[in-house]
Amino acid sequence: MENNLRKPPFYFSNWFFLFVFCVSFPIFSQSQISLRSIDLTSYPNVKLRLHVNGELDLSGYTLSEQLGNTARFTDGFQLSRFEKKNPLYLSISIPSYTNSEDRRWLLTLVNQLVKVSEQSGGQAKLHIQSDDKFHVFERIRSQVLDVSFPFPKEKIPQFPIRNWEKLVGSIPKNETSEDHILLLVSFSKEWPDRFEIPEFAKQIREKGLKLIVLSPHSLEANKLVSYAKGDFYPISKQESFESLFLNLKETMSPDLELSYISPWKLSLWKENEVNGSLTSVPTGIQFGFQYEITPFQTLYLKISDPFVFFPVSLFLICLCIASLYYLRGFEQTNADQVRQPSLTPVSNVENLERRDELEVYDRMYGETLEKAAKDREIALATKERTILPGTSYTYAVIQVREGNQLYDPIPLQWSEMTIGNFESNHIVLHDPTVSGLHAKIKNRKGKYILFDCVSEGGVYLNGRKLLRPKVLHNLDEIQLGKSILTFRGRY
Repeated sequence: MENNLRKPPFYFSNWFFLFVFCVSFPIFSQSQISLRSIDLTSYPNVKLRLHVNGELDLSGYTLSEQLGNTARFTDGFQLSRFEKKNPLYLSISIPSYTNSEDRRWLLTLVNQLVKVSEQSGGQAKLHIQSDDKFHVFERIRSQVLDVSFPFPKEKIPQFPIRNWEKLVGSIPKNETSEDHILLLVSFSKEWPDRFEIPEFAKQIREKGLKLIVLSPHSLEANKLVSYAKGDFYPISKQESFESLFLNLKETMSPDLELSYISPWKLSLWKENEVNGSLTSVPTGIQFGFQYEITPFQTLYLKISDPFVFFPVSLFLICLCIASLYYLRGFEQTNADQVRQPSLTPVSNVENLERRDELEVYDRMYGETLEKAAKDREIALATKERTILPGTSYTYAVIQVREGNQLYDPIPLQWSEMTIGNFESNHIVLHDPTVSGLHAKIKNRKGKYILFDCVSEGGVYLNGRKLLRPKVLHNLDEIQLGKSILTFRGRY
């Protein structure tokens, strides 16, 4: 950290939102231990998913459950560690730069934060603070955060909290047990819109986000961290960055599972509220939790069990199909009985009238409906044989260049391939100036046709805007936003 991330060139002025398998919430916990979820699917075997900062020695701990005014100790408990790391989902907000040294320092900071998120298996979002525009880079990767990164230069925002409110508004609510972290970087000591701090902190808590503020010492920063129950790191101290990255690495460490047999062994069809406590007498550390058993939750757990859900669903589907088949046959039988006396004569009359109509139509217009249908088939076959102008290729690729970054060639192996900023496209461009679905390339008998999918910035082929679909030739250059795509074809 000391070699890669230095101090800035000048002095810049726990509760988690828990999703528990049943209704549960922590009562009290030290900062070392935090509760993620409680699993009661195999009650009286209770499983707690815990996150621990640092090492945890449970040799001197006792576990008890309290029902009403009576408490009972468990016979023992088991502790195991999950194999997968806890993914970190970072939403990073940084100010713009004033000189090249500030730009280099900010990019280095964000690069290392995104690397930590990638190592944990999570994702990162980058927000550039601005009063006029909303600059957001979704799912940003660490390898693009280099000197060629298109870092927009903006003025120092006069209302930073309003900028951050836009960012929080674009983040979906966290309804999982994973860590979604909002990391705010500020160079200012005073925030003119400080009166919005309580409402902003409320939005952070409602979204289930963990707040981290990296800024100079100020009353506004301390108030925001206090209201949102977050962490504060002074930006002017080198120790802050070491502590920040150390805490992030501890946060992404694998969770622990503590399992034990409940001493009460309550009925699942009665409503009860149980308070649990993990206590260390020598150290005085106490971690409390609570879970609730209700008939509604028990019914939900039973139905969600795969060994119950799938057989019951299959039985209901078969019952519906059998009922529909029986009702259909019953109605058909009744209808046949009603129409039985007059079925034959009406059918003969309709066939005679139809044949007379076709004969009249043939005498008047010289063709019948069957002949017209054959003519339409011939017209469609002739249209398919129409020869398009251009060259046919047996193999073609697209070479993508974003700034100074040149990617591997992408084969055009499908009959239709879409290009854009959405992850669902065949060719994904991580360029904010590119629309979600920007363009597409169709392969028609070896000829590759370029289409503009009504994009905002338009499509440029060899420097000219594409006004209608055109056939691509070897070494044609396609410009989408700030990205350049080169078409290469082989006969």
